[in-house]
Amino acid sequence: METRSHFHAELDALKQRVIGLSERVEASRQGALAAYLRHDLDVARQVIEADKDINRETCDIDEACLRLLALEQPVALDLRRIVGYARMVINLERLADEAVSVAEGALTGVGLPGACDQALGDLAEHAGRMYNLAAHAFAADDLDGAMEVCRLDEKARELAVAAMRCITEALSQCQAAPEASVRAILAARSFERMGGHAANIGEILVFILRGVMLSQQCQPR
Repeated sequence: METRSHFHAELDALKQRVIGLSERVEASRQGALAAYLRHDLDVARQVIEADKDINRETCDIDEACLRLLALEQPVALDLRRIVGYARMVINLERLADEAVSVAEGALTGVGLPGACDQALGDLAEHAGRMYNLAAHAFAADDLDGAMEVCRLDEKARELAVAAMRCITEALSQCQAAPEASVRAILAARSFERMGGHAANIGEILVFILRGVMLSQQCQPR
């Protein structure tokens, strides 16, 4: 009994580390958006520098997951939690990489004026809503919240298409420089991928709690 109590204490501590990593990633996501829209070079550099710690913590959590799997040989829900946490940190690290890409774009020049930056802002805001909902659902083991994140992914794709259409139209009408257009398209792709990683986190939580994998239509597969 004491051994199992110690194991569950380690499992709880592991979850708190994942939650802590998710908070760092959220700070990077917010910083990247601010850096891009405001062309804030200092914030952009902070996002890029912070990625080193995020990568290091990702590796440490992954090693902790492997150690628990090897030493404790968990089954059922405990096994799904450890596997799920390992998958979680992969998506968190990749989301942080997208934030770095946006921040690096901010260092190379200003974004697009007017409607296109508004379209990018709408996409980024939606992706942020998805991420925050996914993070809160994970912390609370909220199955309904996880399913809602999955359903929001289609809207993220629609907003990404709208943003890219705006950018290409501005370029074709000579309302935007080619360099700025490329940066904006890359930013749109990064924001869309952030939403995709948030949806993955929602799917991972469903796997942890129910033991089923979801398709992109949020149906068991």
